[in-house]
Formats: sequence, C-alpha cells, structure tokens
Amino acid sequence: MMYKIIEAAVKLPFKKRYFNFKNVPLRYFFHSYNCFGRKVRAIEIPIVRYYLDVNPHESTLEIGNVTKHYYDTFKVFKKKDTVDKYEEAYDVYNEDIYTFKPKRRYDFIYSISTFEHMDSDGGRNPEYEKPIQLLDNKFSTYAFRNMDRVCNDLLNKKGLFIATFPIGQDNCEIDQSLFNEEYRHFNVSEIQFFFMKQINEITWKQDDIKISKLKEIQPKWNSRKHYLCIMEIKK
Repeated sequence: MMYKIIEAAVKLPFKKRYFNFKNVPLRYFFHSYNCFGRKVRAIEIPIVRYYLDVNPHESTLEIGNVTKHYYDTFKVFKKKDTVDKYEEAYDVYNEDIYTFKPKRRYDFIYSISTFEHMDSDGGRNPEYEKPIQLLDNKFSTYAFRNMDRVCNDLLNKKGLFIATFPIGQDNCEIDQSLFNEEYRHFNVSEIQFFFMKQINEITWKQDDIKISKLKEIQPKWNSRKHYLCIMEIKK
C-alpha cells in the first residue's frame, strides 16, 4: 500500500509520529493522495477513524467524497453511502446535502473538510449567492443550515455526527456561524468542540481554547495560525 511506503520513508522520532486527541495517541497519517506531509489531512483521517472505532455503527453516511481515496484505511463499514455535490465517482450520490433524500437514516455521519466549501468558498464558488435569511434567521451560512438539516432529517436518534473544518481559511463564512454560536439552534442532545492547532511544520496539538477566544484572535490559515475544528454532535 502506497501510504505505508511513504510513512516508512519519513524517518521521525517515535514520539513525533503520534499526536494526542482526547488524551488518546493517534498516529499521523501519510498518503500519496493529498496527504504527503503534515497537512491537515494527516490528523483528520486518524481522528475520523478513531470515532469509527470507538462508536458502534450499522449505517454510515459520508458527506464529501474523501475517505474513498484511502480505501485500505476504511474497510470498516457495514452499510455506507457517500454524497458529494460535485465529485463524480463510483457509488457516490452527486446531490446537494440539503436536498439529499436517502431511503434510510444513519447512525453515524461524518464529513472531512467539506462544509466550509458550501458558501462562497473564498470566492471560488461561482454559484454562491449571499443568503438574506436562512430558516427564520437562525443561520447566516449554508454550511450551518445544512448541518441543521443533517441533524434533523438524516441522523438517527442517538446517532453521531462528526464534522471537521479549518478555521480562518480564505475568508470562509463558516467561521462566522461558529463564532456566533449558531449551533445552539441545532435540535440535538449534545455538541462538543475540539480544536487542533498546528504548532510547527510537523506537529499538531489539541488546544482547549474557547470559541470566544478564537473569535477574539481571528486565526488565519495562511499566517501560521492553523486551527482545525472537530464538531462532535449527538442526536
């Protein structure tokens, strides 16, 4: 497997091969597809795999076609669907998550760096129209409106929804929904936030920073203030 060859070629001290998430040591992930080095994918993949390993699940939905590119790492599904509005691939529903109507609900839903692209995407989305109001003014972004729809219509009772997204990347509007605490409108039993900060080129560390503090410092992805948000939502 290619990613194992790459990993073996990166000679790092033992302690630097791992990072801690929720006090659990996870191994950095290396792969020839969009993950050659300590980019954010190097921690997102192990974090999502961690959740899959510790949470029993029968039916799974992935929003954004990411983990199919790392098939050998994700041979863990009994029933899995993937929905991606744009990327065409085998067994992928090319639909908008807001209008996606599957035949079943899911007890595990996850998304890796996808929701931040659902608004203007830093000016790269030609279809973007700034919303006047979304769901009775509860949400200022399509990203959080779509998360709300996932919680309400796609997630099973007692199901788990994990979403990761970078903070401060190319003026993506999702930051504003986070800082405004619009997640409080989600009809769910529990939401927890975890933040990973890139300390240097090869090191990520969990940071117990509060959302209010993040809003204050306004991290920017292109200024060495890399923060990844992990949203853990329980129905």
